[in-house]
Amino acid sequence: MTTGPVSPGLPRAIGPIAVPQDATSAASWTWAATALPGYLLHHSVRAYAWGAAIAAGEGWAFDARVLWNAALFHDVGLTRVGRNRRCFEYEGAERARRFVRRHGLSEADADRVATAIILHMAPDVTLADGVESVLLDRSTGLDVRGVDYGLVDQVRDAVMAVAPRGPFDRHFVAAIEREVARRTDCQSLRLLRGSDLVGSMAGSPWATA
Repeated sequence: MTTGPVSPGLPRAIGPIAVPQDATSAASWTWAATALPGYLLHHSVRAYAWGAAIAAGEGWAFDARVLWNAALFHDVGLTRVGRNRRCFEYEGAERARRFVRRHGLSEADADRVATAIILHMAPDVTLADGVESVLLDRSTGLDVRGVDYGLVDQVRDAVMAVAPRGPFDRHFVAAIEREVARRTDCQSLRLLRGSDLVGSMAGSPWATA
């Protein structure tokens, strides 16, 4: 049975996309479902689902636990921009690393979670960085700016029924702008201005979906 993000328990699937059922993934879900604002929780769930769908299309094997945990934590740094000492992706990566280690992932797998979170804001992520890093990078680009929108045609409606977009665009842009206002040495500046975040979101397929 497919369970949506409103459920207090770990969903077995997001639409047709299976969710890992290990203890670490369950703990991360319990945390995310209460700690993340709704727009980021749904974005994180969609990022996992799009990543898994991209992997299926590419024929890539990946560790669902790593991708699930990285997806849930990848934007947590945006919730505390005023208290961050580093760019939000680095703050989120370290928070995720500590959490998943405490809840049972190996040091190597925790490193993969943290690396994926850091690199989801970086340009030119490759398979040499780890398949989960590529998947999180591509899935977040798809969810934020509609990059490679057609890759998830077969699962999009089912995933969106579980994790609707709602006011995501407005809240996400505001969060990125908050970091840019405080720090000019982060990838957020490149995303906001170099990649024309506002314009690319307004012109993406999500804007007319």
